[in-house]
Amino acid sequence: MRYLGNKTKLIPFLMRHVRRIAPRAGVACDPFAGTASVSMALKEAGWTVHAGDLLASSYALQVARVELDHPPRFPASLIPPDARNGRSAEDIGYRSLLGWLSDHGEGEDGHGFVSEHYTLQGAAGRAHGRMYFSPENGRRIDGIRTRIERWTREAGLGRAEAQLLIATLIEAADRVANTTGVYASFVKTMQPNALRPLELRPIEPIPRGNGAGPCTAFQGSATRRLRTIGPVDLVYLDPPYNSRQYPSYYHIPELLALGWATPPEIRGKTGLIPDDGLRSDWCRKHRAPEALHDVLEAADARHILFSYYDEGLLDRSEIERALRERGVADTYRFFHRPYRRYRSDADGPRRNYRRDDVRAHLHYVRCA
Repeated sequence: MRYLGNKTKLIPFLMRHVRRIAPRAGVACDPFAGTASVSMALKEAGWTVHAGDLLASSYALQVARVELDHPPRFPASLIPPDARNGRSAEDIGYRSLLGWLSDHGEGEDGHGFVSEHYTLQGAAGRAHGRMYFSPENGRRIDGIRTRIERWTREAGLGRAEAQLLIATLIEAADRVANTTGVYASFVKTMQPNALRPLELRPIEPIPRGNGAGPCTAFQGSATRRLRTIGPVDLVYLDPPYNSRQYPSYYHIPELLALGWATPPEIRGKTGLIPDDGLRSDWCRKHRAPEALHDVLEAADARHILFSYYDEGLLDRSEIERALRERGVADTYRFFHRPYRRYRSDADGPRRNYRRDDVRAHLHYVRCA
């Protein structure tokens, strides 16, 4: 999934330093998990990982990529008897269920919340000119998400199984979204990717390493996650670094995660959903220092790694001072490397990028 601050390309850099400071895998907490790319890398390296994030869309990705150790089985009763290939098995596999959903993805009435509000087909969409999805993909998203909701409510679909299907849908929708990578706006003409049909591709959970404990997922603030998880070997902190609030930049993945059994009130040209309690102090310059203090106080860890960028709201010296105060001062280390900037749009009257790359900063301190 395209995501601001996604660390996928920085994984080799990050994991190299994780191995330097902690050669033996233990228990790690990643409370700003986002798309869970770092949590996945830690789990793959043998760590027991406790991930977390404020957003429901991140929670679905955490469950799918970190909490689960293998694809689950699903009740065969979710699909009609004539679609079970004559088998009387009590359950079906993840891939088989995705295949059925792909063939029967469109809702019974062929219309729903997404096609109404986020395509040109619906009355509201036509009034506001929203072009996030093609009408065909909007209907398929509606049908698939409605089925997941119905299965959860009426057929006893389990929490982890439901979150895996939601994560699969979020990633599928992102591939055909008519955006430049974030949902703060849509492109005014349909891009080639947006005209392709929605495709449900399976997410492959990472098996748990030998000796590792169960990994977990969490939706809530980073400080609450750290306080509830208790002592760990490593805390990896990757907070937002600029003023862009993620609930508004990713309101449609969040909508897909939450569903619309109770339709949310949407607002504005982009169809924002309510985000009370989700706006981060890390994205407010005057509150970011206090957020840094609070999360470090909540971190009960032998090792703390703090990931940031050189254009962030917090100064490098401010972060260094806070980490030295929190841990053993003379163990503080600083690492950095160039990273190609994510651009959601081109330079123009309202946006002027200072350069094409930023520096990824990694601060480290060992705690007593």
